[in-house]
Amino acid sequence: MLETEIWYEDGFEKLKLSDGILVEGLPGIGLVAKVSVAYVLRNLQAVRVCRFFSPFFPAIGYISEGKLVFSFADIYLVNQQPPLLLLYGNAQPSTSYGQYDLCQKIITVAKNMGCETILTIGGYGKERVSEKREIYCSSTDADLLEKWLKVVEGVKYTGQIVGAAGLLTVLAAEAGLKNFSMLVETAEMAPDFFAARRAVEALVKLLSLKFKTPSAEELSKHYMLSLMELESF
Repeated sequence: MLETEIWYEDGFEKLKLSDGILVEGLPGIGLVAKVSVAYVLRNLQAVRVCRFFSPFFPAIGYISEGKLVFSFADIYLVNQQPPLLLLYGNAQPSTSYGQYDLCQKIITVAKNMGCETILTIGGYGKERVSEKREIYCSSTDADLLEKWLKVVEGVKYTGQIVGAAGLLTVLAAEAGLKNFSMLVETAEMAPDFFAARRAVEALVKLLSLKFKTPSAEELSKHYMLSLMELESF
């Protein structure tokens, strides 16, 4: 049966970290996770660790200025304390089996590298959104939920989380890893740079990142540059 392949960059297959945190940045509602993680990547010194190729990615060929851009998901390493693994990609699998296959491999890779916590981001689509853009938080770890809920000034979430943002949380718990999910209110726009700004603000606080939260306009400019830098092959 076909399955997701993992291609490691030279020297990273046996990477070992201490108390690492993986932050998910795959496309979803409002592209909130993708835009926010792309911004973090552009503002920190990061190196690519590995790339995931899944036969379950959508059967679509994206063309940018006449050049084919294929579907992928990458893990980048940021050497700081705690060490960060940033998951960035331009697609999610289009089937349930494919989602499980990709997400299980991501969890396995992260755990083998010494990752202790999985942090996922998503959009929570609403017809009317608050000016602040509320963050709906969930975790299987009650203590971590209470702690990080206060840091991001969020509220507890009740409901479903579709795609990698939810599945990575569940699989992390099954693998004995801490987990935390943030769903940011998003309007009917993609990308929603206002929601992504709120996500970046939360990441800055949770991970003690050394840069200021950008404006929505700054995020927009950085995202276009990120597409050229991170998705050029």
